[in-house]
Amino acid sequence: MGSISFTALGGCNEVGRSSFLVDFGQKILLERGIKLLPTGTQYPGPIKTNPDAIVISHAHLDHSGALPNLFVESRFLTYMTPPTLQLSKILWYDSLNISGMENQDIQFSKEEIAKTEQYTFPVVYRRPLDITSDCRMELFDAGHILGSAMVKLSIGDKQLLYTGDYKVEETRLFKGADMNVGKVDYLVIESTYGDRNHPKRKECEKLFVEEVQDTVDKGGWALIPAFAVGRSQEIIDILFEYKVNAPIYLDGMGQKVARATTRFPEYLKDPKFLEKALKHAIWVKNRGIRAKAMKKPGVIVTTAGMLTGGPILDYLKKLHKSEHNSVLLTGYQVEGTPGRKLMETNKIEIDGKLYDVKAKVEKFDFSAHASQEEMLQTIKKLQPQKVLLVHGDKEVIDVFKQKIGEETGIPATVPSLKKKIELE
Repeated sequence: MGSISFTALGGCNEVGRSSFLVDFGQKILLERGIKLLPTGTQYPGPIKTNPDAIVISHAHLDHSGALPNLFVESRFLTYMTPPTLQLSKILWYDSLNISGMENQDIQFSKEEIAKTEQYTFPVVYRRPLDITSDCRMELFDAGHILGSAMVKLSIGDKQLLYTGDYKVEETRLFKGADMNVGKVDYLVIESTYGDRNHPKRKECEKLFVEEVQDTVDKGGWALIPAFAVGRSQEIIDILFEYKVNAPIYLDGMGQKVARATTRFPEYLKDPKFLEKALKHAIWVKNRGIRAKAMKKPGVIVTTAGMLTGGPILDYLKKLHKSEHNSVLLTGYQVEGTPGRKLMETNKIEIDGKLYDVKAKVEKFDFSAHASQEEMLQTIKKLQPQKVLLVHGDKEVIDVFKQKIGEETGIPATVPSLKKKIELE
């Protein structure tokens, strides 16, 4: 076995299109994501020679969205948890539907999705598996979304841990990352929030619920754009626990994801409570229910979380004019997305028309990503020889790299796109 190298094909100095190649004579591809922008879809860099195995950490499109593209011309053994496969399929088929409606050029078809599923080997947590003759893989609960995994590769006597997106502290739906991963020589760590810490979860929930109730009490609608995977279900769970006095509607792809989520109770912290909360919500299954949702003030939880499409745009067209209404953002807003633009300017472009949003726009930090403090604790606990920083905007990563140096003394490297880094 030769030296070990790491190449970022995407997801370096940016959030989106994560894709990383670990090469030690055999090649392991970690992730194959996309980046959705108003100008179109960005894909990771090409793979020059076919990988021996592919591992997907979780279902979000910025980690899994380009995987079926690889099956247009080739076949690869691919590994992920069972929920990740189920959720990824929902997102892939949705991408196809959207591309058909919006005439976008998407680079796979239903046939490639079927091939991807056929060649995917579902793996549960803490079950070591030889994925090549020289590499053993083990997945650990990442605490990020349903079925999310940190990936540990044992290559000879060296251990590489890729965190994917992870969360150490408990959240409403998940217990938090399983950090008992053993020895780690090389740590590839996400850096999304490398420049800050998150507010206390309970405090954030209370402020959020107060804003929701206040909006409805004033005779307005609380519009809550939320990621279909994870966040939609979490928001419904919160609104139910705090007994918000208003009709609560669930619209968009979050419904499909909710149904899939309840099929994997063993991956959830309190599956019975979530089921009750989902039953309490009114599911928007047709235009009639959608029209009803806009007749009487209430709460509408819908996709897309960064306002890149989905039912939220229909609601905004009708409800953007009133100052009594609110748009409550509950997730990370990638640079260049309509959600980021709305947050910064109170304006949004829908179908080529610019809307001046009079409704109150507020962002709440329900992040399912590790905070700066959680990531620093991870590095201190694992004491790797080298740290590689991925999945973060450049200015955030620069702050995080400096902080790692000050607090741990462990060298941190920021990969450049398509530039090979020799680890060993």
